[in-house]
Amino acid sequence: MKLLFIENRYKTYFYEPITKELEKKGHQIFWIVQNHNFKVNIGKSTLIPYPKKDNTSVDMVFFKDIIKSDRQINFFKKKDTSYIPYYYAQIKKCIEDIQPDVVFGESTAFHELLTIKICREKEIPYLNPSTSRYPTGRFSFYKYDTLEPYGGSNENLPKEEVLAIIDSITNRKVKPDYMFVKKKSTNHKIKDKLKLIRSYYRGEKYNTPSPVIKYKKDKEVQQSIPKWNQISTTEIDTTKFTILYPMQMQPEANLDVWGRKYRDQLETLKQIYQQLQEGELLYVKLNPKCKYELSIDLIDFVKNNKNVIALHLDTKMEAIFNSFDMVITVTGTIAIECILTNKPVVTLIKTLNNTNKNCKFISDTKALLPILQEVKNNTFPKINLEEKVNYINLLTKTSFCGIINDPLNDGNCVGIENINTILDAFISVIN
Repeated sequence: MKLLFIENRYKTYFYEPITKELEKKGHQIFWIVQNHNFKVNIGKSTLIPYPKKDNTSVDMVFFKDIIKSDRQINFFKKKDTSYIPYYYAQIKKCIEDIQPDVVFGESTAFHELLTIKICREKEIPYLNPSTSRYPTGRFSFYKYDTLEPYGGSNENLPKEEVLAIIDSITNRKVKPDYMFVKKKSTNHKIKDKLKLIRSYYRGEKYNTPSPVIKYKKDKEVQQSIPKWNQISTTEIDTTKFTILYPMQMQPEANLDVWGRKYRDQLETLKQIYQQLQEGELLYVKLNPKCKYELSIDLIDFVKNNKNVIALHLDTKMEAIFNSFDMVITVTGTIAIECILTNKPVVTLIKTLNNTNKNCKFISDTKALLPILQEVKNNTFPKINLEEKVNYINLLTKTSFCGIINDPLNDGNCVGIENINTILDAFISVIN
């Protein structure tokens, strides 16, 4: 089969040993490389030339979803969008020349989203291997730019093992794999920054932000943290009806792509706030590794609305989780924890989690009012232990064993044992 992989910086080096083994098994390996500094030597690579400014008039409405999810435009003040139709044409030609049977890549950077758009148009499967969060040590192949899994191990775990998994999640004995990113040494950090800066000045200015603008943006976040903490609390007023909204880190595919409709978290908070009734409080918890979702505008919004309350950055979820009446999230992992503890939870994007009656999906925040009333009346649905077991088995059946990461953040991800495990999963979906 013809297998096409999409370069994504250091994640490319994670795929490299996998593609080497797939090539040995007779598959033809192809790459589309956007950042020329991350070319690999397995199979045939197409390096897309960096574009020159193009003033050709193009209907950008055709690319509105890509623009809405583009990190450079959203966070790093990029105004010119002419590179998007340029890359679209280049990638489309590559795909038409290669005619791949399946494409593997992330759904994060603009060139990956363009590839997804083209694959949809041509009905070519595009699969994104990504952590499935729980059970830990597993991942799914997600279709295109969604959280809909493709295939899976179809494993049915013994009930005792499932009960142990449920216990470990509900009592917070485990954390999702993505929370165990190892700290990079100073030497690694410097090398990484230098490599990206070199990429930028050699022409890769489309996924790599200006070092000056990025420095200023990171500095703004660091300056905003003390301001957030100054208006925050660590206590929950349990005499009132309380709602928790945990902020999701940005930029990340979790929100910018999978939760595209609600990627503006400040606007989402304002929409939720408008549904609040007297005596209801909305608590906002920052991601422990908060980035560009934290802004002065967010701080001002919380500061100027008395029933919207900031939680101190150092507040641990385990210390406050039980104190809330309900949780609202877009695509957060907390939904799984709520399902298994029967904590009322609402998601704004539909996923496998919503197959459980105690995890409600709404496509518009205006639908919150009757749900708030259900929680107050204690009529919000609950699931029993058997349903929890079935749910964990559903997450297991639609996922595979293996850790998805990149060797910059986790050198173990390219260890022989993990690569062989991941390889088995690739072979399964390819078959």
